Amino acid sequence: MDPRFYFDDHYMERTEDDVIGEELITLPEAKELIFQSIASEKEDEMFYQQLLQQAPSAAEKEIIAGIRDDEKKHRRILRKIYQEITDQMVTDDMMIQEMNYALDYEKNLQKALFGELAAVQKYRKIMANMAGHHYPLLMAIMSDELRHANMYNFLLCKKRDYHAK
Repeated sequence: MDPRFYFDDHYMERTEDDVIGEELITLPEAKELIFQSIASEKEDEMFYQQLLQQAPSAAEKEIIAGIRDDEKKHRRILRKIYQEITDQMVTDDMMIQEMNYALDYEKNLQKALFGELAAVQKYRKIMANMAGHHYPLLMAIMSDELRHANMYNFLLCKKRDYHAK
């Protein structure tokens, strides 16, 4: 196979330039992603609050509550970054929240896991446009998202192990 080509999930060929172009975004695009991320962190917080109600044990509730609290912290950090780079404040009424809590606990854990992994990809793109103290703040958020994905993976494995017995 020619190393200049990669395949995505749908087996469609993409050139190396296509792959690199997807990773590199402009500063205006980064600002928009930060704005969207503020809303996403609020949605995640609300979703994890619902997931917390579904959790079957105190230990699982504690893990999910910690993740929910991190999402609140992320939203505060992102608002600060957004305000510093745009001179604009973002308020809760500027964010649209559409939530789907109808899934069962296991499906919601899966949704949370893949949401955290998608957030890592988004923050990686934003970080490419940040300098100074914004870069380590975004790195902290991104590493939290990776930790969260691992915790949700743990909870999924725990749930599946329980059902296998």
